[in-house]
Amino acid sequence: MIIKTRYKKTILILLVTATSAAQAGGISVDAGLTPGKDRWMLRTQYRFMEMENSMMTMQNHVVPLMMAYGVSSNFTLMVRTMYVNRIVKMNNKIQTTGINDAYVLLKFKAYRENTEKYVFGIAPYVASNIPIGNPEISDRTWNPDLGLSVSFRPRPWSLDFTSSYTFMDALNKTESEERNNLNLNIAFSSTIPLGNSDIALSPVFEVSYNKELDANANEGSKQDQLFLSPGFMFIKSSIILEL
Repeated sequence: MIIKTRYKKTILILLVTATSAAQAGGISVDAGLTPGKDRWMLRTQYRFMEMENSMMTMQNHVVPLMMAYGVSSNFTLMVRTMYVNRIVKMNNKIQTTGINDAYVLLKFKAYRENTEKYVFGIAPYVASNIPIGNPEISDRTWNPDLGLSVSFRPRPWSLDFTSSYTFMDALNKTESEERNNLNLNIAFSSTIPLGNSDIALSPVFEVSYNKELDANANEGSKQDQLFLSPGFMFIKSSIILEL
């Protein structure tokens, strides 16, 4: 997520996002910068997703809540939970609501350089869902992630890149063929201060790419997904509204 490091108090980030697939990460990515010790970050988001074909329509209303804490300047703990309201219309209407799997992420500072002209940081991370969600929403499988985040911020610009590899159904709990995923995410933004106030606007453009990987799967059955997501952020002090 694109967060200005000069803020030393709790940061609340509210995002309103419309996207066509759950794999799209929103407008901003996890940056390669770890917050300072004892710094809290809260992030919530509303997502609306819809799929339609000749046999059915499905709508998802999703509200994730993320909390991150700087255990030290070198180590960040993040926990995310997600409320889902799913409506499926076929011959009749089926509505399912509940909490999806929890998600825990540990990020470690590998390198960081702060200068007057730029900030550069690299942070690897390990993460996994915890399959405790509503069985009608969650697949109840363990899907751990290994990732690397890089941030380069020549003021007032920001460039954030994250790559991750997801091991789908790591314990082989289901009979269905789950393919591991390679995820790449890059976001560009620039901060435009409005006069001498603590208000700023920040246009953002994000590119996300997800690729299914499985050496034993038919090459034609693998899915690649590319998302192009323009947007902007409204920044006032430590509150960010992102669309």
